[in-house]
Amino acid sequence: MVIFPKNGFRMGFPDLQKHIFGFLKIINPFQVLIEAVEETRENYRVEVDMRYLNELIHLEILDKAESLLALDVFAEEGKIQVTGEYFVGDYLLARIFRVRTVLFSVHLIPIWVKSNHVRFQITHYRLKNKEKMKFDPVEIFSRFDPYHKNYILNILVSLYPKILSLTKLKYEIRLNLNYYLQKADLSSDSVKVSRIESHMNTLVLHLRSSVVLRPLVDIFGSNVISVKESTTPKKQTGQKK
Repeated sequence: MVIFPKNGFRMGFPDLQKHIFGFLKIINPFQVLIEAVEETRENYRVEVDMRYLNELIHLEILDKAESLLALDVFAEEGKIQVTGEYFVGDYLLARIFRVRTVLFSVHLIPIWVKSNHVRFQITHYRLKNKEKMKFDPVEIFSRFDPYHKNYILNILVSLYPKILSLTKLKYEIRLNLNYYLQKADLSSDSVKVSRIESHMNTLVLHLRSSVVLRPLVDIFGSNVISVKESTTPKKQTGQKK
């Protein structure tokens, strides 16, 4: 009969237990998950004042697009509203119905953010003739004809291919935020936008950045953009009643 000492395995393999627990700590899935959350946790909050942004839109966009006569972007609770005027006098069908300028109104809701590309869903889209008429061919055609309904939308997107694009899904627009990061000499690998919120007159971008975001403020101005550090709320302990 062979009798093993109580500490026989420990004497034969003094570091085995230490190595096993060290290995388990390395491959611990919970630890990996915690580290992944730490890497993607938002540490900055960028607020865009849409009222002052419209002034930049008028200077940077309207001056470069002859047919686009007006363009305004407003932020409301949960959505963004885009309104404007577009000259269609050169379009054959517009000449037939004697339409020169159309008014458009679009409501957008941010639904998805990936790789600093924001996808907006169009929840409202209306076209009408600027001149009041009993029979408005623009509004009627835009309701029932998909081609003419998307005519202005396709033109607006084509004017800014580096910023805007249409997705394969109907009534969705994609906004490329990497374009603005490149203008500020910020790498898309260093700045990751995770979600967007829309409030009254303010668009809020929640992101994680490993670099200072001051260049964004320098480009757009402190009246348009403000950068704040995100704070993680502390857990509240229960109180005895």
